[in-house]
Amino acid sequence: MHMSRARFRWAAALAGMAVLAPAAPAQAAGPTGFYMFTVTPESGPVTAKSLFCDPDGGMPEAARACDQLESVDGEVGNIPPKTAPCTQEHAPVQVSAHGNWRGNPREFERTFPNRCVAARDTGGILFSE
Repeated sequence: MHMSRARFRWAAALAGMAVLAPAAPAQAAGPTGFYMFTVTPESGPVTAKSLFCDPDGGMPEAARACDQLESVDGEVGNIPPKTAPCTQEHAPVQVSAHGNWRGNPREFERTFPNRCVAARDTGGILFSE
């Protein structure tokens, strides 16, 4: 069966959340935020990782990622870029963040010239390798 990249991303997001949700400690109100981040290169495998905030977990540097999201009310597109050099390599990637912040849905999707630029321009944590 052939699955489009968009459907793959949603399937990965749902599977990741289903697998990781039981591992998070129970809270009456639930986490402040949860996201699925995907990186889809023009060629090569799609990668995905999840993030939960309050309690923080699910990905490396979860606490720093949650702090970034807290500072912008969960809006990935409002995270300031990190100051870091990147190569001029042409290897386009589409990144997306699908999630929820304090009960409000959050969506972000953008194409960047390469993975380094994608990570740098979104604060250096969420889409890093």
